[in-house]
Amino acid sequence: MSEPSFQRSNSWPLIAFFSIAVLVVLVVVMRSPTSNSINADGARELRVYCAACVRLAVEEAARQFEKELGVRVVLEYANSGVLANRLKTDREGGLSTADVYIPADFSFTERAQAEGLTAEALRVATWKVVLGVKPGLDLGISNCDEVLDKNISFVLCDPLAGVGRKTKKMLVNSGHWEAIDAAKASSFPTVTEAALAVKENVGTQAAFVWDSTARQHGLQVLELPELKASKADISAAVASASEQPALALQFLRYLAAPQKGGQVFARHKYTPFPGDPWSLRPRLRVDCGGVNREAVQKTIAEFEQREGCDVDVVYAGCGTLVGKMQTGDQGLPDLFVTCDASYLDKAQDAMGSPFGPDLKVSSTRIVMLVAKGNPLGILRLEDLAKVGLRLGTTDPQASTLGALSHELIRETGKFAQVESNITMMADTAHTLIQSMEAGEKLDVVMVYEANIQHLKDRFDYVPLKQPRAIAVQNVAASKISEYPQLAQRFMNRLVSEISRHRFEQLGFQWVAEK
Repeated sequence: MSEPSFQRSNSWPLIAFFSIAVLVVLVVVMRSPTSNSINADGARELRVYCAACVRLAVEEAARQFEKELGVRVVLEYANSGVLANRLKTDREGGLSTADVYIPADFSFTERAQAEGLTAEALRVATWKVVLGVKPGLDLGISNCDEVLDKNISFVLCDPLAGVGRKTKKMLVNSGHWEAIDAAKASSFPTVTEAALAVKENVGTQAAFVWDSTARQHGLQVLELPELKASKADISAAVASASEQPALALQFLRYLAAPQKGGQVFARHKYTPFPGDPWSLRPRLRVDCGGVNREAVQKTIAEFEQREGCDVDVVYAGCGTLVGKMQTGDQGLPDLFVTCDASYLDKAQDAMGSPFGPDLKVSSTRIVMLVAKGNPLGILRLEDLAKVGLRLGTTDPQASTLGALSHELIRETGKFAQVESNITMMADTAHTLIQSMEAGEKLDVVMVYEANIQHLKDRFDYVPLKQPRAIAVQNVAASKISEYPQLAQRFMNRLVSEISRHRFEQLGFQWVAEK
């Protein structure tokens, strides 16, 4: 019997294929967005790109945050410019590696925002550029000219670092930059390295560094007149690619809170920037004119989810809202979103200007809603005086719309005749529109154009041309809000592009400035 024969095959191509496939899967898993938010133990995780010069303070605050909230904070250090470039590289590679970016100077944050790399940002502390001098060394200098004249051995930081950029800007302005740059002994990528060079290198006498860094390393601080305007704001920003913005914003609020990150920054010789008090889930109250309800509801829900906060909204006519503010039963809201800017003015006049600067949001025109074909020929306000006409308006005491409507009617000189035709004075435009839809009760109602977008195929309307027929909606925050920074971010969200789209879909005109 012949021996069974076996054909030898080359299995290496197959093995290589599966090995490469496994490697690709591992790379994708390791670099996927979810790998940043959940660590191997299943706990939440934040990844922070942090300027090396603020390492000590941020590291201490991050460890506190971890202990109190059970969130691991992974910190990666470099200078501000290198980290900004890393954010850009991450985006180009389709990665969401970082959740938070902390540069040494707000100018880096502004640039990152302009490039779409970051979203919300909070200032957390301030510092300024000084000449840090070796301990015990009396250089006898008081300005940059003397630094050059006495041939001081000093070092600079690269312009990619926040302190390097700020130093160059100040000395360009004073006319000293070229001479200083030429006379430097060396330059360093980070301010910490520059300060250590002064402290540890025998031949290095001084460095242009942040005042906080100089004090942390025991250097003498010389405040030169050329650097007087060098104050910079340290900020923390949410990376646009972050898959967990609510957690990132929570960390930002923690860093900025006076009783949390603020205390840490103060211990490390920084000047803390006053932030909102710490709350795991802060709460805002918003008084909002009823005309805005449909336009703002989704934006508010998204704001709550992104910020990890609660927003209690009271919808009513602006007259009613201002009246309740004046009685003081519920106190002032954190924010007031008006039906018309005149009601913010009324609140300011009546209560001693309790609100801060406003942001204009949108506008809408008052119209006369009539039956299809306009069978009664209502073409102008004077036509509302026709005998037997059944007119509906909103209550001028409770509603911006009602107050404006009645003012416009008075301007015709026929208010008495028109008033006798008012058969319904409702609290809201919605009630008037429901009555028109029901039929046989009203011939015409005065409402906003933004109220009738869904009715234009079933009714006709006559827009009023008078300037006062346009109501402008604006928003302002209370000066005594417990969370002024959160309130400001709410205002910014209300005038964002996505909010604009929602207002315009409902027939509002957009008036917010870019």
